[in-house]
Formats: sequence, C-alpha cells, structure tokens
Amino acid sequence: MRELSYFFLFSLWLVNASAQDSTAFSGNSDVSLTNPNISNRDVAILFGVGIPSKDMKELTRNNMFGMGFGGSIYFLSNPGTWGKKNKNSMLRIGGELGYTYYGRFLTEANIGGYSGNYKTSYGIGHLSAVLRLRPAEVLPVVPFVDLIIGGNFYFSTIKENLNAIETSLGLESVDFGGTSSASFVKGIGAGISIGSRNAKKTRFILRATYTRGRTLEYIVRNSLEFDPSRNSLSYQTGRAPVQYLLVQIGVGL
Repeated sequence: MRELSYFFLFSLWLVNASAQDSTAFSGNSDVSLTNPNISNRDVAILFGVGIPSKDMKELTRNNMFGMGFGGSIYFLSNPGTWGKKNKNSMLRIGGELGYTYYGRFLTEANIGGYSGNYKTSYGIGHLSAVLRLRPAEVLPVVPFVDLIIGGNFYFSTIKENLNAIETSLGLESVDFGGTSSASFVKGIGAGISIGSRNAKKTRFILRATYTRGRTLEYIVRNSLEFDPSRNSLSYQTGRAPVQYLLVQIGVGL
C-alpha cells in the first residue's frame, strides 16, 4: 500500500507539472470550449485484468492464477461546462460501471441416483463515482489521477453442466440459482491517455486502479452437494476482503 501511495503522489505531481505546461501553452486557464484542444468530458471503454491480493485469493481462486478478465466504461464530465458556465477545468467528475469474470468450477453431485456435473460461474461487478484530476488542455500525452468510491458486487450462478451431445440435442441446462453480496469500496488510480491534441479524436488509454473494501461473501469452491432433506443443492460460503489491482487498456476521448 505504501508503494501505491508513492505512485499516486508521483502521478499527482506529474499531472500538476503537465497542467502548468498546458496553461503556458494556452496562455489562459479559462479557455473557451470552442477551442478544439479543450475537452469537456472523458469517456472510455476499457478491458482489464484483475489481480487480487493474497487475502482475496480464496474468493477468486481459479486456474488462471486467481486473476480475472473483464471490461468497464466510464463517463466523466468537465464541471466547468455545468449550468451557464463555459470554462475549462482540471477536474472531471462522473461514474464507472464494469464487470470482471473470475472463472468457473465444476462439482459432481449425485441427485436421485443420477451423478452429474454442476457449473458455478462467478465474477465481480463494480459501480463507482470517480473524481479525476488531469491537465486542462488536451496534450499528446495526458496523465491523470483518480479517486474512486462506490460498491463491488459478487455474483455467482449454478447451472447443470451439459455435455456436447446434450447441447446438440437442444437440451437446456437447469438453473439452480446462486448467491450475491456487496461491499463498500474506495480506491485510487492513475494512468495516461495518448493521442492527438484534437479533443474529438480517439485516444489510447492505459490505467491502473487499486481498490480496497469490506468483505464479500462467496461460494466455496467445490462445496456444492445435494441435500436430500431439502431436495435441493446446497453449498458452503466464505468471506474475503476486497483488495485488488485492476490494470486496464482501452480507447476513449
């Protein structure tokens, strides 16, 4: 965590240095938004890899070293354009929505003499408010730092795992439900966007965020079994803290 704090402070210094350069370039910090070098929003589609901490790996445990893969979108607005104002700002305020898939596991359970495989798929969604600090001008390389606050949501589903023959015959797998849980989270992020000075042209974006939060409840791997007394599938649950790094690449404005 200390190393990430240093990285965040370094990114903050880099943004401030870039902001000073952009002000010198424009000659005025309150530049009209008719200038093509001024952006009134940050919008992006990102694809990323979730890297959980050691404490969180029981939740994400899979055959991909515990990592997950997914995507997110965010929309951040320039508050200088709100209301009747038409000024530039180093701030961007908005929200982000995303989902990271952490895989699945198969469990064999005997139901009424029939032994079958049951597939449990799971992942984590996130919905967060984002406050961004970045240079006011659009430069070839724009560094930024983010503060994040919101929620993480664990989702899992349990379905009958059909073989190739059953699938080819058009049989549908039985859905046995699953579980979900939520955690309040906070995080920090930093990144860069690379592209033209023209704010209307697509840019390449590289971003890393670190998120921490309360515990999430999850289905314990391979704990699925048939409970004759309830005539239904049952499973064990565990709890693990939210603590992971998300590395993302994508495109946006």
